[in-house]
Amino acid sequence: MIAGAAVFLALGLPSEAQAIDWPWKKKLPPHELTAQCSIVPEEIEQGSTERLRATVTPMDSQEHPVAIVWSGNGGVLSGTGAEVEVDASQMNPGVYSVMAVVQDAQRVSATCVANYRVVRHEANALTMSCKPEQDVVEVGSPVRLQAEAKDLMGQSLRYFWFTNGGEIEGEGAEVALNTADLRPGVYTVTGRVEDGLGGASDCVLTVRVEPPPPPPAPPPPPPEPLNIAQIVFDRNRDTLGPAGEAMLERVLERLQAEPGARISVEGYADPNERQPQSLAASRAGAVLRFFLERGIPQSRVATVVGLGGRRAAESRNRTLDIIWLPEGVLY
Repeated sequence: MIAGAAVFLALGLPSEAQAIDWPWKKKLPPHELTAQCSIVPEEIEQGSTERLRATVTPMDSQEHPVAIVWSGNGGVLSGTGAEVEVDASQMNPGVYSVMAVVQDAQRVSATCVANYRVVRHEANALTMSCKPEQDVVEVGSPVRLQAEAKDLMGQSLRYFWFTNGGEIEGEGAEVALNTADLRPGVYTVTGRVEDGLGGASDCVLTVRVEPPPPPPAPPPPPPEPLNIAQIVFDRNRDTLGPAGEAMLERVLERLQAEPGARISVEGYADPNERQPQSLAASRAGAVLRFFLERGIPQSRVATVVGLGGRRAAESRNRTLDIIWLPEGVLY
């Protein structure tokens, strides 16, 4: 008995190279249930006793049994299961549908719809088409809708309009869709025409409502004069020092980069300096010569001469200002 048990155990144990794939550890694919509906024929004449056959094809990724429930918005349904019959002999002309709901034991469900059309005899055909004046409008803008109906019997026709957003204004073959207070989106309008004898025809159109464009950006502020350099001269002197020449070099680079701009050189002298009016002009002339010698035409350099105020600090009275004048600025 002991030897037999040893043999049984040896045969029952897997080798190290073998992998155990227990059934309850297998990964099942995600559970998906879909359904596809069809109906034959898709169009039938009014009063015809021919039965339409509606079929649903369920597709369950785990192959569960399913229950099927049928419903419709017209006609009489008969039968059960994946195929039923539809009696549309008493239906007026129009578009109708049948719907199938498929559900498995785990309450996973899927739905599909098949549409069919009941039409009048060709000799009495009533047709309708419709279109919007514009496919895309801004919120609040009205859209003119126009329908065209043809009735070979020449009956007096009545028009009806339905929308899932906004309001229909007017009557007859031409109406308007009021889009005030609508949110941006796509809206559907259905038109219907009836001849009073049971004949009817439908048309469908869509209108996209978009938000108004943002307001235009305000124009940029007009360019203004800007003081870009201030050179302080030594008392009673009109010569440029190294710091002053360095500032003029930077102004020169900017003039070369912006050929439409100009500068105003405004030289001053302190009233207590020797011959202050002449000294102020000499200081402005030194700066003017600097630019002329480097190829800047005099038409781009204006000069202004004046005396500093007696209440200002003496160094401010000896300061020469260079005012930048962007293109188009009057100064």
